[in-house]
Amino acid sequence: MKWKVWTSSLFLILISILVCLGSFKIGIGKSTEPGPGFLPLLTSFVLLLLSIVSLIKDLYISDNAEGEKDPFSRDHLKKPTSLIIILIGYTLLLKYLGFLIATFLLIFLMLFVFDPNPKKIWKFIVIGVIAANLSFVVFYKWLQVQLPTGVFQIGY
Repeated sequence: MKWKVWTSSLFLILISILVCLGSFKIGIGKSTEPGPGFLPLLTSFVLLLLSIVSLIKDLYISDNAEGEKDPFSRDHLKKPTSLIIILIGYTLLLKYLGFLIATFLLIFLMLFVFDPNPKKIWKFIVIGVIAANLSFVVFYKWLQVQLPTGVFQIGY
């Protein structure tokens, strides 16, 4: 059973090495002028470190303790699967709804998936509005990134 847990860490290590090699291939640039491969290199390095830590942790943990569920059961896969579907929906709706609305929905749904408590919906709405607006200000105003306004033409 332990090998199933190792495979995810080994897979992520392989992916991070491939992304790292690809980022060198497209060029990481200089320290003063980073190239297009600089950010993928950093993220692949972080993924590599975290995957190694996870693999080492999994090697020292004994096999499933009594009463522990299978990590690949339906109960354990509901949240990750929901988050993947939400992220795919975000990428598909970003152009049509615009950055502010799509990012609000992304944050709200992610919070709701992790804690589906109906009493906290207003809290999730407030956090979603604040996070979407702050990220809009950072990316659009401060970093001057062109963001989609969507069919509603919502933006500052």
